[in-house]
Amino acid sequence: MENAVLCEACQKNAMNVVEDTDEPKQPYQLCQQCHKRLLNNSLRPIEWYRLAVLHSPKQFLLHDDFYGEDGQAFLSEGDVIVTKEDKAPTLQDVRQDLASLLDFSITRWFLEADVIDALKQHDQQRILDSVQNRFNETQHIEVKSRMLEIAADVLGTSAAGWVRELMIQTDKELLYPLSWATASSLPEDEGLQHVLEKLTSISEKELPTDAFICMYRFRSNKILDWMESACTHFHVH
Repeated sequence: MENAVLCEACQKNAMNVVEDTDEPKQPYQLCQQCHKRLLNNSLRPIEWYRLAVLHSPKQFLLHDDFYGEDGQAFLSEGDVIVTKEDKAPTLQDVRQDLASLLDFSITRWFLEADVIDALKQHDQQRILDSVQNRFNETQHIEVKSRMLEIAADVLGTSAAGWVRELMIQTDKELLYPLSWATASSLPEDEGLQHVLEKLTSISEKELPTDAFICMYRFRSNKILDWMESACTHFHVH
């Protein structure tokens, strides 16, 4: 039993059920009781929270059709009995501990100002190391995306080296948050050039929307020049 993999939700019982998620390489790993509660939309708040940390709250069976931001079940067939131990942590509970604070940040639908402020109280190098580790350890795009949002809104120029590496390697799925991190961490001309190069692979139909989302954080006159040369067709929806 010492080597048994524990259920991701209760973190007490041995894992004996694997349930697919949107990410084939990172399924839910649960005990039978938690698996049943997952399928019945009746996870306890702390169980929802632990799964959201690993898989993001935007994952199927965890998202806001079924649960509130604090893990309260909306659509459970029966009452979900929540003791004090079953409650999810609050920002106040986790703000002093960086690992717990990063967990909390992943469970939010958006990276809100109060979480950004709490993260800024921690050492920048420790945040960068932790964010890189989280990014590399997960298969989930939403979790990777949140780490890039933290690079953009908390780390700024201290994430420059990492962002440069990712700009070379990363595919379209992370283009938006990576562009935001680029705008915050790299010199303006360099960052904008990276983003413009990425946009050359975007289809003509998607380009206006993608370009706006990727470039709105830049404050450069070069964007107008690029628009005049690149956006020759306009689509009316």
